[in-house]
Amino acid sequence: MIDLDRPSNCDECKKYSNGLCPSGCQSYIDNREVPYYLLVKQSDHAKHTVPIGIIVTTSGIPDAGLGTFALKKFKKNTFFGPYTGVKHRSNDRANDSGYAWTIEDIEGNVYNYVDANDPRRSNWLRYVNCPNKQENENLMAVQFNGELYYKTLRDIEAGEELFVYYGEEYAKALGIKPFEYPAESEQDSAPIIPPPMSISSFSRKRSTTSQKSYSNKKRKTKPTELGIREKQQQRVY
Repeated sequence: MIDLDRPSNCDECKKYSNGLCPSGCQSYIDNREVPYYLLVKQSDHAKHTVPIGIIVTTSGIPDAGLGTFALKKFKKNTFFGPYTGVKHRSNDRANDSGYAWTIEDIEGNVYNYVDANDPRRSNWLRYVNCPNKQENENLMAVQFNGELYYKTLRDIEAGEELFVYYGEEYAKALGIKPFEYPAESEQDSAPIIPPPMSISSFSRKRSTTSQKSYSNKKRKTKPTELGIREKQQQRVY
């Protein structure tokens, strides 16, 4: 569950609150709890965590493997998660994984990694792909109290595939032109009473072959705080 006891500002109405906006600008979709009788099929654990309104199936991007799609409309500022996996502090292991977020402290130092490489010990967010066009980006990664969530950047309609940008280095590896974002102002980037571990980055990449195909290299953007801080950041590459 999201920890709602940390103060933050809603990026929609700018109201100051603890956790999600009390005015209803933000909403939270939890991972589905896996029933005990399904835990025997450990290899399918991640797929069983998909919440109502989301489906994991073949991605619309060639060679991307599985992807995630909306079965209903999700409004802007909806949070999915948290992103789960094995937590460790090995940079080499994160680099080899392809699915590891870096969790950073307030000073920007790596605290640990959340590694979703193993579908038996992670959840459905591992299947969210990187868009090959910037206009298709509809999610961004968000760190809140040491956990990672995916936040909708706009309303997502039924039938749309969910996408999070993996960052410049991964984009280059995929043959995608790096996305461009407006420069941040000091006001936009300044933290507002940041909680511990208010910054994070993502280090999801695949260590398969050197062939430049979508399924080999993946990367994400810097997650943001729940209304505290929004800033692009690269995953470990």
